[in-house]
Amino acid sequence: MSSAAVEDVCIIGFGAIGALYAFALGRSGKARVTAICRSNYDSLRERGLDIESDRFGTYSQWKPDRVVRTVEEAADRHYSYVICSFKCIPEIITTPALLGPLLSQLKPGGPTTTFVLLQNGIGIEDDLVAALAQIDSPTAVVSGCCWVDTTAIEGGTKIVQRSRERLVLGCHRIPNAREQVGEKALRAICELFKAGGSDVEAAVDIDIARWRKVLWNASFSTLCTLTRAHVGNVLALETSRNALKDIMREVLAVARATLTPSSAVDEVLADSVVDEIVDTENHASVFRPSMLVDLDCGRPMEVEAIVGGVLRRARAKNVPTPKLDLIYAGLSVIQSTLIKPKP
Repeated sequence: MSSAAVEDVCIIGFGAIGALYAFALGRSGKARVTAICRSNYDSLRERGLDIESDRFGTYSQWKPDRVVRTVEEAADRHYSYVICSFKCIPEIITTPALLGPLLSQLKPGGPTTTFVLLQNGIGIEDDLVAALAQIDSPTAVVSGCCWVDTTAIEGGTKIVQRSRERLVLGCHRIPNAREQVGEKALRAICELFKAGGSDVEAAVDIDIARWRKVLWNASFSTLCTLTRAHVGNVLALETSRNALKDIMREVLAVARATLTPSSAVDEVLADSVVDEIVDTENHASVFRPSMLVDLDCGRPMEVEAIVGGVLRRARAKNVPTPKLDLIYAGLSVIQSTLIKPKP
């Protein structure tokens, strides 16, 4: 394959999600992958990653085309796609600030750069969309909901993915940008992931999909984290099951107040989805959500992305959220101890 047929892709955040989809893009034969990673830089450079995936297959010692430590080091070329698979934690650094060296490379009349946010939460695109609206360069913002069970093990040298994998992508409108640019970018990145073997879907309205996913994250992830319990423990008691449902109903109320009414909203975010989520979850599960794993490891959590984003929409629409307010207060106290500088 000629180099002209290969797209340069930069992936920032090389945990389980970033590594899995980097591998998928690499195996497509249509992407030249630059990986930005810190903690696993040496091992990735020296021996690569072992991949054991029900969706993408098994591979020993796979390496991206290029491995760098920093965004500054990566900002030496144009990228067709910048995949953001790092945790969205604006309390520490905003997405535009983190991407600064890459944003500074954007030129008027240059080729299109598509920023793909594979991150949890509501409103994660807001600050990047605002920043790109001030830059005279063709850009697009796509975000995705990753429905996949994947874990990094053995010190981050092996990625394991079990059962289904589904990636739902959709574009966010940038003020003053041509709508056709975003639509074309969405089609192109979907084709790229599809060529790599992903079960990818282009959403007509990605915001609906994001609200559907945050129903689980804002309830299960937060309650598991506050109680330091796995999913099965939280489902074992009627009181905690009822709490999960109450939290989801608050999220649904905010979603409906925020989204433009449509048949898709009525279908995807119906009242019945609350019982459906709780009833179909594995009540014997020992799964620990990533927010709880971050707390276990002493790492900052996605409090603002998962809970704060919902609450900001709630305040804008005057929707009461008493249980989410309490959860946010509790997680914020924990978060403050995690991000406080160590003496």
